[in-house]
Amino acid sequence: MTAPRPPQSVKFFLGLIYSPLVSLWQLERDLQARFDIIDRKSPVLEFETFTGYYCDEMGPRLYRSWWSLHRLLPPDRLAEYKLLADELEQQYVMPGGGRGVNIDPGYLNESRLVLASCKDFAHRVYLGQGVYAEVTLIYKGDGFQPLEWTYADYQSPEALRFFHAMKQDYRKQLKEIEYD
Repeated sequence: MTAPRPPQSVKFFLGLIYSPLVSLWQLERDLQARFDIIDRKSPVLEFETFTGYYCDEMGPRLYRSWWSLHRLLPPDRLAEYKLLADELEQQYVMPGGGRGVNIDPGYLNESRLVLASCKDFAHRVYLGQGVYAEVTLIYKGDGFQPLEWTYADYQSPEALRFFHAMKQDYRKQLKEIEYD
């Protein structure tokens, strides 16, 4: 029988979908005040090339980006981060009532990339407080691999390159912790 032990810390990120009307300067300040220092940003993608899912609520010409957070933390912070993100989204409500930004926290470790959601589905596991976790990508061979439910934007070459680079940052940080 094995005894429970604490999990290895993970590297968190924020998946952002946002309107061009949102001030990225202010958004970055708000995110860093609530979460952590942002240490890497992905290229900005046009979200409509993947789906029109949020257009009715958030308007046309939405953008997609991922920003990684510097500190390594235990993975059980995921539910807390999702609730913080939902709170912050309320500060970015547009004049028509829709969100100006969608913030989805997640994390990666050596073997997987996990997203938080408030929507239940067959492949999601309940964490508590109305939050679910979903393994979105798995690390196999020398890169991240999508699963049958992985969103199209998370399968894009830009996303996979970003998460690969983020994983390299994570590995460097783990080595630094080992030598402290």
